[in-house]
Amino acid sequence: MSYRELTSRRRGHDGSGDSEASRTTSLMEKMMESIQLEERLNPKLTLKRFLSVRSVISTNSSFAERQQAAVGTRSEFRSIGAGTCGRVFQVPGTVDIFKVAIYPGQITDQLWNDYITHIKVSKIFEEIGRDKLQVRVPMHKYFVGQDDSTWWNENLARFPKQLVDAPSNVLCAERILPLAKPIREALIDLYCPADARAIFKADRPNKDCLIRLYMGARRRPLKSKFTGFQLRNFPLFLDQMEDLELDIADFASSIGEALAMMHWACHLDANDVEFVLGSAPEYTAEPALILTKPLSIQQVSSMKPNTSTWNAHLADFKRRTTHIWMLDFNRCAEFQPGQSGLQQLVHAFFRNDPYFPKPLAALVRDQQLWTCFRKSYEHTSDLCFQSDKSEARHSQLPKRFVEMVVEEQRSRLEKQKAMMPEDQELERGG
Repeated sequence: MSYRELTSRRRGHDGSGDSEASRTTSLMEKMMESIQLEERLNPKLTLKRFLSVRSVISTNSSFAERQQAAVGTRSEFRSIGAGTCGRVFQVPGTVDIFKVAIYPGQITDQLWNDYITHIKVSKIFEEIGRDKLQVRVPMHKYFVGQDDSTWWNENLARFPKQLVDAPSNVLCAERILPLAKPIREALIDLYCPADARAIFKADRPNKDCLIRLYMGARRRPLKSKFTGFQLRNFPLFLDQMEDLELDIADFASSIGEALAMMHWACHLDANDVEFVLGSAPEYTAEPALILTKPLSIQQVSSMKPNTSTWNAHLADFKRRTTHIWMLDFNRCAEFQPGQSGLQQLVHAFFRNDPYFPKPLAALVRDQQLWTCFRKSYEHTSDLCFQSDKSEARHSQLPKRFVEMVVEEQRSRLEKQKAMMPEDQELERGG
């Protein structure tokens, strides 16, 4: 009997029926509590459930409390990560981040290229629609120049002085929210020894948890499995995904779709982009928590009259949905269709961290994963060319790119084999 049927019977019966339905509902609640308790006691179950794309989790974590309390206030910005391009700061009470150039104007300052590329990618992905694509791209917001005294006079004091003590170039974009507390604690419970878990759970940087999806690599044996352990940009390897029984075929298909979009819709090489599991806040209908995000006249004109638009805004930090996100566009470059352009794409494919499945794998299941990735890439590429007839003459390039990736991988494997000691080669062959 469904829950809807139960509630229907409750409304149609007398008090005894109400009592019976109440007992049934109470039993259902106890069953749900039992399932939740089992998940708390078994970190694998927690990760299997909530690392699935579009799964929703409710949390009363300190992060959610701080974010909800900070809506509409002028809180200080908090550092949540850093890279060669800049340091990233959280804007409490919003889903914004500031990426601040560490050395403005120098060779490592690639924020302007990041901004321009981000605008292009975000526009194309948003035009198709977030609900129609498997991988999300953070929305770009705005850029602040180092010499913008108006903005910096208002905001410099909100940055930690030991990290930002003078104006710099700033990129503002949508923040990929960290994975919720139950997921973070399950990762620690599963991959840390018992005597270190409390330390890692209390470590504040570990609250900024994103998971890198390393679909093209397996872990190498280590003496200590928690050496250098941190939840910021936590690398999740293929063997771990298998152990957690995650839908890795869906991950591979999603990343293949996104790479094809980058190549044949955005015309970018996707050099050094990252693919991570992160979260996004659920929508809220509470007026005090709806933050304004202007809609364009084109967007509004295409809607039916009297369409609600509050859900184009934000957001309930206590209910979050897991998504795959693509980020970091500062090294991306355009390419010319042709042999040299394809070589540029192949170079970027192998230069990236191991987010992409690889061809010619030793394990059958890895070969199947590559096939899943390849089919998704080729199918999405075909759709890109169908939507842009002016590029139809290049419609065979995606398959040629795949062939070149296979050729490059074969060459790399042959070089590895030639360098392998004879005893290891014999052991591998046996």
